[in-house]
Amino acid sequence: MRAIQFKAYGPPDVLSAVTVDLPTPGRGQIRVRVEATSVNHVDVLARAGGYRRVTRRKAPYGTGIDLVGVVDAVGEGVTSWSPGDRVWGVSGHAFSLPVGMLADYALLPSEAVAPAPTGMTSEQAVSALVPATIAWTAVGHVPVAPGDTVVVRGAAGGMGSAMVQLAVHRGARVIGIATDETADFVRGLGADQVLDFRRTGPGDIPRADGIFDTTGVDLLAWRKRLKRDGRMVTTAALGSPSALGAVAASFPAGRRRIRGFVGQPAPGAIAQASRLLTDGIVTPHVAETFTMDEVADAHRLFESGDAMGRLVVTPR
Repeated sequence: MRAIQFKAYGPPDVLSAVTVDLPTPGRGQIRVRVEATSVNHVDVLARAGGYRRVTRRKAPYGTGIDLVGVVDAVGEGVTSWSPGDRVWGVSGHAFSLPVGMLADYALLPSEAVAPAPTGMTSEQAVSALVPATIAWTAVGHVPVAPGDTVVVRGAAGGMGSAMVQLAVHRGARVIGIATDETADFVRGLGADQVLDFRRTGPGDIPRADGIFDTTGVDLLAWRKRLKRDGRMVTTAALGSPSALGAVAASFPAGRRRIRGFVGQPAPGAIAQASRLLTDGIVTPHVAETFTMDEVADAHRLFESGDAMGRLVVTPR
């Protein structure tokens, strides 16, 4: 089978398609025939060497942490899935494996998948998998109630747009921090107000019940805009030393603390994300689809920041 690997850290051109053995599922694992995956910040950061001190393993490295596909085989002890089941899933540690999700076939723990959402293509579904999973997890850290004021930094991106939609669904007044160019898009998601990040600082927003951050920048300054019982959650903790430091520094700050995301999403979050899409609460936004041979182009576009929506890669 084919898989995308890189043998050295560097720019997108280090990625290449190689032929590897078809993996055999071990105990508690399933093998999935991959129909689509997406490009995430984790993939780009791992390829550039951002996790070299974490993985502590030798090349080659795989890429891709999410997938939509069909169960092809199950390992010993797996009773919840059968060949032919259509699933989606996230492997939060796939970036440290020799073969990730961007391959013809991939292995996952059986608990790392849930039924794929219905009524959409695999490309549409995978574009919203990680954003919807993170948005659902985020509102567990920052509860959103009707009438709350919620600020979303990076509201036009994949993660931010899912957070906007979920907060709106829960009845919050949402202030999106994005750009003038993407303001109409963010308003279309339901945001009440959109501010350009280039002209907006913490002092330009009202006191907020919750702040959802995807940037990792100036978190301690933005935290000061939280109400007494307010909470902030960031998706950038692993990719930004300053964000990771802010998360650590926030713990002595009483109720106004910052939370981050680390590791494998909870199985319940993946299942809830499927419901968010099936029920139309979070909608997919595919910016562009690439083939496996075009994965370097997908990484370049991701790094440019010019894509409004998610970048999807299909093995075939």
